[in-house]
Amino acid sequence: MNDLVIAVVPCTMIDLIWEKVHPVMQLAADKAPEDVCCKVVRDELIKGEKLLVTISRASEIVAINVLDLRTLDTGIRILYIPLTAGSEMKLWAEDFLNFAKVIAKAHNCVELRGLAVRSGWMKYLKPYGWEEMFTTVRCKLGD
Repeated sequence: MNDLVIAVVPCTMIDLIWEKVHPVMQLAADKAPEDVCCKVVRDELIKGEKLLVTISRASEIVAINVLDLRTLDTGIRILYIPLTAGSEMKLWAEDFLNFAKVIAKAHNCVELRGLAVRSGWMKYLKPYGWEEMFTTVRCKLGD
């Protein structure tokens, strides 16, 4: 047992803790500056379009996860985890994944999905039942 607390932050509380959330979220934005804009994510959280899950120790936010309930074109519901950032992952990952499964089941989702921005993530997630599904490729267009 560790001293970390995993909690969903109500949309009405986002502004109150944003000062502590933003630096952690920015870690992910720095790794994917063309994909993640903290201001856009903040706005989606405030509107209730996405959920913020914090992992904290006392008043310090150690890590954050953003959750997005989605219904695919086929009608299948999934809980998508588009953003994970922070530290001490080995201390909270298993508990967070179990927490996310509870949220997913409560919303009639059939699976969790997310992004693995580095190949090392798959090695870490595989023991928890995750498998690679897609590979994203890109081709930048010049002038």
